[in-house]
Amino acid sequence: MNGAGDMEHAQEKSLSAVGQATDNGREPFDEPVISGFLRLVKDRPDATAIRYLGERISYRRLARLIDRFAASLARLGVKPGDKAMIYLPNCPQWVISYFGIQRVGAVPVPISPIYTPTEIEYLINDSETETIVCQDTNFGYVRRVWPDTCLKRVVYTNYVDLLPVYKRVVGALFDKIPDGSVDKGAEVYSFTSLLKDGAGGPPVAEFDPRAQLAYILYTGGTTGFPKGCQCSHSGIVSMANDTRGAVEGYISDGDDVLIYSAPLFHQFGQTMFLAVGLFKGNTTVLMPTPDVDATLDAVQRYKGTLFLGVPALYRMILENDRFDRYDLSSLRYCWSGGDVLPREVYNRWKEHVGIPIYQVYGATECGFTCLSPLDKEPVPGTIGRPIPSRSIKLVDPEGVDEVPEG
Repeated sequence: MNGAGDMEHAQEKSLSAVGQATDNGREPFDEPVISGFLRLVKDRPDATAIRYLGERISYRRLARLIDRFAASLARLGVKPGDKAMIYLPNCPQWVISYFGIQRVGAVPVPISPIYTPTEIEYLINDSETETIVCQDTNFGYVRRVWPDTCLKRVVYTNYVDLLPVYKRVVGALFDKIPDGSVDKGAEVYSFTSLLKDGAGGPPVAEFDPRAQLAYILYTGGTTGFPKGCQCSHSGIVSMANDTRGAVEGYISDGDDVLIYSAPLFHQFGQTMFLAVGLFKGNTTVLMPTPDVDATLDAVQRYKGTLFLGVPALYRMILENDRFDRYDLSSLRYCWSGGDVLPREVYNRWKEHVGIPIYQVYGATECGFTCLSPLDKEPVPGTIGRPIPSRSIKLVDPEGVDEVPEG
């Protein structure tokens, strides 16, 4: 059987397992995180899953790339339960790494792509990471700390690696592509070579979704060293499914376009990317960085209907000198998360764009907990309603005693 056939066979086995997961008495969220995506691969294989720097990746192609990457990870010795760090900005390789790592039963550890050597050394050792996927421009940082960590292997990539050759050539000629020096020694692998060598499909890892970790996310470290927060596959799926249920009837299945400027390594963005993007069959336009003009151009160019951003990005957009030159009339719903949305920013956005900003609330430690319902305009300063799979308790400012209703 050829490589493509092997991968399609592996995907069919996975889809069969997904169907069984909801027919054997288990809860609908008791399944691997990738299951929701695989259903869309079956139903809408040729639909656009991701747009990135002008290129499109279909659901079918994304699934094949994930399986190729996972197969290569398994060949390199990555085993169920191993930790693999994702040290990348927003790009298709981030998504492929995330699902590919989970595909072999390993645990993704997403971190900020701007972390320093001191920070990544601590995070690698604290999480017991053995594999890291990094941008070539950050390879020097990884190489510097490697001897003092538990790392066994490094996978490097450039953010344009999956673009067509002509775009990479033109970008290089005009010096538009940042690249870093990579010491191609033992246990150093290029992302593209792993995709090339990953024919045959990965071994299908079997695990209990409630017990198996789906990721480790680190807190910001505002009160000390960052702390790794663990979440199971069932935990993520329940968050994504509850969110998807909350927007049912308002967000389409396949016709919406999500303009995605939030960081993928963050809880807010990650859950929304799954809930209203991949798991709804919609197209996600991945922005490498939260560049204001590039983001506004993406809304206009791709007629974006959904938008995610942190409060600081909304403020930057409103204060951009060219803000009024862009056509944002296609936008239907906007969400804010990651910080408190100032009332003044909310009011200015409503005045200039004509639609409100809905609030999302959660924390690295507990995940996604509340969001504004879409059936009415949100009240500024509120965080919406709890999602069904989460319980909340309202306490006084000291965080001790429960407060009465009202």
